Amino acid sequence: MLKIYNIRLLPLICLLLTIGIIHSCKKDEAAASGGVQLLSFGPTGAKPGDTLRFIGLNLDRVTSIELTGGVAVAKAAFLQHTSELILIIVPQQTQQGFIKLKTPEGDIVSKTKLNLLVPLSITSITGTARPGENVTITGQYLQWATGVKFANDKIVDTTSFISKSLTQLVVKIPLDAQTGPLIIYYGGTKPGEVQTADTLKVTLPVIVSMAPNPIKHADNLTITGTNLDLAKKILFNGVATPVTTFVSQSATQLVVKIPAAATKGKLSLEAASGVRTMSAMDLDVVLPSIATMSPNPIDPGTNLTITGTNLDLATSVLFDNAPAVTTFISQTAAQIVVTVPAGVLRGKVTLAVLNSTLKVQSTDILEITGSVPAPIIALPIYNDAVTSNWTSTGWIGGGWGGTSDRNNTSPVREGTKSIKINYVGGYGSPLQLGGASVNVTPYTTFKVSVYGAPGSAGKRVNIGINGADKYLITIVEGAWTDYAVPISTLTSTTTISEIIIKEYSGSGGFTIYVDALGLN
Repeated sequence: MLKIYNIRLLPLICLLLTIGIIHSCKKDEAAASGGVQLLSFGPTGAKPGDTLRFIGLNLDRVTSIELTGGVAVAKAAFLQHTSELILIIVPQQTQQGFIKLKTPEGDIVSKTKLNLLVPLSITSITGTARPGENVTITGQYLQWATGVKFANDKIVDTTSFISKSLTQLVVKIPLDAQTGPLIIYYGGTKPGEVQTADTLKVTLPVIVSMAPNPIKHADNLTITGTNLDLAKKILFNGVATPVTTFVSQSATQLVVKIPAAATKGKLSLEAASGVRTMSAMDLDVVLPSIATMSPNPIDPGTNLTITGTNLDLATSVLFDNAPAVTTFISQTAAQIVVTVPAGVLRGKVTLAVLNSTLKVQSTDILEITGSVPAPIIALPIYNDAVTSNWTSTGWIGGGWGGTSDRNNTSPVREGTKSIKINYVGGYGSPLQLGGASVNVTPYTTFKVSVYGAPGSAGKRVNIGINGADKYLITIVEGAWTDYAVPISTLTSTTTISEIIIKEYSGSGGFTIYVDALGLN
């Protein structure tokens, strides 16, 4: 007779007995019914080649076990086979997935997926290939690969693999992939990644030759080379936007029209990856050039003879302070004869170029007969550049209400450059010279020349000295006007430390040019 001395243990004992009875009944029912039942399998973290254990009921009726990856283990290959236990060796080709037990009564499919601890490794990869071609990766347990990352962060996932097996993985190279090692991602109970020791070299377009060279704007350039069908863009020297439209294109030849802004220099081809290859040779784009101008000085209304090279490419001649001249007395590759318009100013001569946005300027200045000579200045403040009596001791720049360009080439009063001041706001002063200490004792006169651009007539500017507005100027449009101002009216001190040229109409929206600035 069973005696229970501790009444508090009674509920626990009853529960354990109940569970044992229920489990025994189910097991007996399944065994009695002859049905095959898979209760568990493992261990978790097993590797290919390890022993895999299946626990269940009536397992002696299992004829084979199918694993994902097209792998089947026949009954004859079972290490152990009883009604409650089957032991097998995990095949090398096994992949993650559900397990199927084959029986005469039908298939038993596991409720969970088999997952393994996979020591994936890489032994070799394709060395060189074109974008869009296949790269072959060899190694071990590659059937577990879930993705491949190419250089430039281009990832191909398992849904896009060409093929994969235990020892080989084949993947198509993305069109925009770059040269570099590959990273292979893999799954399993401990997913990871492995980087190839070798580098995949992605093929790029290469220029071998270009013809004709030299070439004119808008003419067709024929580029020969290798893998030119991979080029998506061509970059010309001097052209901001790459050319993406070609006359024709093949693997060995590419024909493209020379853009209007192209200048002499190397060509670059850009692949879909953004990687560029540069030509070894320069492409020489033909431009006209001016060698001489005669006579010089010249009277307006008379003929000017310009000599040089490729002058037949000039479409117009531009003189200072006059519209472009497009009708010539005569024109050849070596010479242009053109009538100088009335009202032109001293300055360089500019040629516009056929089929191009480029312009070519003469080295020499064309002097105009009868024009007023430049003012005589003993101590320059600006003479093609701000002079050292300011730059060595102070600052140049700052300002507000517009912009200033101290390297403007046309129009000029003397030398080859002037200061272009563009006023965009009322009472602005885009040009400021300051921080110096120029001794004015040896001098009596402050000099400045001002040229009014179109739309500036009647506008006013004020010359500020040492922080105070001192001399008001009304702009004359279309001509240089020379001003000579007594220093005594500008400052009572012996030094000048700051000069500003301030818009004084209160409206802005006009441009002037300043030159011949200094003391005398």
